[in-house]
Amino acid sequence: MPLHLDNFRNQPPITVIKDTDIAGLSDFKRKLERLFFSKVVIRNSATDGQIVKLVVEISCNFDLAEGLVNLDQGIWAQAKKSAEHVFRDSKFFNLVNDLREQNDFAIDVEEFSIVFNDCNVIVNKIYDGSIPEQLDAILTKLSAHFVHLAKDEIELPFEVFIPIFEEQKKSGDIESTVPMNSEKDQLTRKDYFNFWGLYFYSEDDGLIYTLESKSISSGELNMLNE
Repeated sequence: MPLHLDNFRNQPPITVIKDTDIAGLSDFKRKLERLFFSKVVIRNSATDGQIVKLVVEISCNFDLAEGLVNLDQGIWAQAKKSAEHVFRDSKFFNLVNDLREQNDFAIDVEEFSIVFNDCNVIVNKIYDGSIPEQLDAILTKLSAHFVHLAKDEIELPFEVFIPIFEEQKKSGDIESTVPMNSEKDQLTRKDYFNFWGLYFYSEDDGLIYTLESKSISSGELNMLNE
């Protein structure tokens, strides 16, 4: 029997969701664990109007490189291999959709993190339903760009944040900036594939990875906030 949104009203902003809090959650987690060869923790990022926001953490006991090799071979994540299309019939999209259909309140994925032994990959929501729709395309792009993510062709990042945005500089500012639109209601699927944030142990601040030029540069990183 579906539960009600009131179950989440007075919870702290980030809490682990019990399997009994959302109808079908235990089955959702079990299928995710099989899909990603992982342990899964699902948290609640509070409610926004009539939407329950899920923060999904996938913990894998292998390195990022191994995961991407298995991705390319169709073993891990079973992602559709394209970064050019929205997938509304992918494995992950269907799992989220099944979860939504079992409940009488709206559910969306606010953040999806994959914790590898050597690197964390964090995907942030940029519009309603963006992560379920775009996860396969994002993983495909990650695999295609993996060899370019190493700093000085040696050091791999310990965290990849997808996507990032830089605010436009006001007229008259002499500092250059990458022209990006950070208005959330104007974002589209392509905004996942412009700029990513990379964090290295050798750097105090995060660096910007530009997908078009396959280059790493310094600059002020901004994550998209509600």
